[in-house]
Amino acid sequence: MVLLLAVIGAALTACGGNAVPPGTTNTSYGKTATSTVSGPKTGTVAGRSTKSITQDVPRRSQPQKPKTTPKKTAAIPFKPIAAETLTGLSEKAVLEKVGEPELMRGEGDIRVWQYRSDECSFDMFFSPAAQSDAKTDDRELHHMLARMRRGNEKISIQDCLDQVRKQRLSRG
Repeated sequence: MVLLLAVIGAALTACGGNAVPPGTTNTSYGKTATSTVSGPKTGTVAGRSTKSITQDVPRRSQPQKPKTTPKKTAAIPFKPIAAETLTGLSEKAVLEKVGEPELMRGEGDIRVWQYRSDECSFDMFFSPAAQSDAKTDDRELHHMLARMRRGNEKISIQDCLDQVRKQRLSRG
């Protein structure tokens, strides 16, 4: 156990070592346009005279980005659909006006379409058309229901329908 701890300690010490003396790391980063090469200020090394050497290093200029202006796009105007105008429409007509439902289910002859926004659920109930031939699958919208998805606050059918449509427009 002691040997294992000694090996881990040695490995961590090797990883944490730094050849740069403390307090000198990045102290002049980005501050000056000149740099100094360190060495003995005066004296002799191997019989030669040495001096401090200073050389000018040109400053880098920032790369120029092309000037572009964002395109202005017109907001899609929201045109509400009066909920009461949907009653009596066929499934195809409702599909064209409101769009594809998130959920479709059947309950006997009744077909239920559900639309959802972040805040509410909107159900449409289609039943066989009154003047329909028994052999056709034509259904008409006969009832609508709206409710909040969280809590038990009330929401009108129109408000929920508007929320669903606005959310669909914003998501494309």
